[in-house]
Amino acid sequence: MGADIVTVVGYENGGAKGKLDIGTLVLIPSVKDAVDLPVIGGGGVSDGRGVAALMSLGAEAVIIGTRLLLTRECPIHDTLKQALCNASELDTMLIMRSIGATHRVWNNAAAQKCLEIEKANGDFEEILSVVAGDKARAMYRDGDVDLGVIALGQGIGLIHDIPTIKELFDEIMTEARQRITRLLE
Repeated sequence: MGADIVTVVGYENGGAKGKLDIGTLVLIPSVKDAVDLPVIGGGGVSDGRGVAALMSLGAEAVIIGTRLLLTRECPIHDTLKQALCNASELDTMLIMRSIGATHRVWNNAAAQKCLEIEKANGDFEEILSVVAGDKARAMYRDGDVDLGVIALGQGIGLIHDIPTIKELFDEIMTEARQRITRLLE
């Protein structure tokens, strides 16, 4: 199709899920076997262990999303950052599957409301009234952690600090190198 590179994220990732529900450990090698292109992999990566794992699966690079929410530079309210810093890998849920737009999000009041609407066979407009971007923007700005939905991967449970992006990437790459070196010993 003319692509120069492919990016894939497994079931653990936050945000749009698609319909396949394939975990990162299976998805990356499957895609690597199917295409003769560089692959960027993601899904559940929050530290150097994840980077090393994805590289060992054949990814040439790694995409990280959820982990970047908990950096000093991320422009979301500190109250939301602290709440997410206290979350575990069990604090995400899938919503919007009923309308063919499955997303993994933080399990908060807005996400629960969306799920209730779906269980009651609510339509797109009802769901949109809960998941609309203006509510998320207000949550990011004002810190009302239950106002909107926020895409969040299962890797949130591995995050317990709020460093700068530079500190985070330095730490991730140091840990990834150490993990790979240990495997080679």
